[in-house]
Amino acid sequence: MEVDITKKVQYLMKYGLVGLILIAVLCAGGIYYYQHQHKYFNVYDAQVTSSLVAAKVHGNAVIMEKVVEDGEHVEAGDVIAHVKSTVTDEQIANLEQTVALSQRNLDEVKKGQTVTVAVPSPAPAPAASAPRSSGSSQSVASAESRMNRMNELFEMGAISAVQRDAAVSAYHAAVAAASSSAPAASAPSSSPAVRYQTTTQPPDPKAVQNAELQLKQAQAALDNAKQDAAETDIVAPVAGTVYYAQGIDEGSTVKAGETVASVGNADDIWIEAKVSPDKAAKIRLGQFVSYEIEGHQLQGSVQDIQQPVKKDDQASADGADAAASAGNANAADAVDANGAGAGQNGQNAQSAQAGTADAADGDAANGQPAAGNQPKTTAEVTDADDADEDVMIIRISIPSGLNFSLKPGMKAVVKFAMNG
Repeated sequence: MEVDITKKVQYLMKYGLVGLILIAVLCAGGIYYYQHQHKYFNVYDAQVTSSLVAAKVHGNAVIMEKVVEDGEHVEAGDVIAHVKSTVTDEQIANLEQTVALSQRNLDEVKKGQTVTVAVPSPAPAPAASAPRSSGSSQSVASAESRMNRMNELFEMGAISAVQRDAAVSAYHAAVAAASSSAPAASAPSSSPAVRYQTTTQPPDPKAVQNAELQLKQAQAALDNAKQDAAETDIVAPVAGTVYYAQGIDEGSTVKAGETVASVGNADDIWIEAKVSPDKAAKIRLGQFVSYEIEGHQLQGSVQDIQQPVKKDDQASADGADAAASAGNANAADAVDANGAGAGQNGQNAQSAQAGTADAADGDAANGQPAAGNQPKTTAEVTDADDADEDVMIIRISIPSGLNFSLKPGMKAVVKFAMNG
């Protein structure tokens, strides 16, 4: 018995073709949706970056030898360069003398001020047979009253010794004039005897404070000079990669507080990549990122998304660093100059205070890495149309426990998934 399947074949041909078309459309739509929901882009010039720690020289010195090469990896405490201090034995001897003079000045100020005051004896009474004229007696009394008043003011420190002595001389002149105007028959009156009394005034607390400050400044300058003279090595403050500052060569002279090299901190290291703002908007914090470093496939997470430092702001920061270095280089000379006047009976206390302020201002600014042959803190990206001022910095974490060494400046290829 034959079965007619013509109708079934026609049915399948009619509706099966439509089904195949629908399946193809759905597959194409799914692929399109997947590609647009999971679109990737690569940054080929990302780089390993770390925080930089400055290795500085304490005092003025000359670079004698660079022990490691630029870009070489060092451990914390390794010697980077040998230096020779420019502090001489004569300078240290002068500072020691300044300390001795400051100590002597402080001891004198603490003793107080010794003052000698002239105290005249009472004038002898005139003879009864030849009394002095009332005018002469009045002049002597007025001069004596003024002399006593001037002695009181001198003891209080209100007038100078010259004014006090002038009043005493005026009194003696008045007595002499009164004696010469008496009748010849009368017995000449002798000038009153003048005796001198020495008193010690208590020390001025402000003068003692200024003298103590001078001594501290002089001692600090001496200690710093001795420390600078003993410095022979510049060591790495942390483990990492060495980047010498610009102009640092063997035979170069460096000033106090100047950065010799910056060391990339191996304990604080990450990946940095630059991307355009429209792509950065499709990257979220915390998302996983895969990247390759020298053939090693790694994964990390996005830790930060930020704009780079503008060139104008960086130039201002570099200018501030240069000014701070200049102030630090002059700090030792300022302290030395102020300490040299410590023996002048405490008269230069204000100058010493100004010197301390200058030294503190110079040191205040000494903590930033110097520019020069240091690595850039951000990476170059492959997008040629992305200007430095129109990019975003993506910071990516690095997993711990790697079986190979990472150094700042190593290149990385980063693959980002766009989430929007």
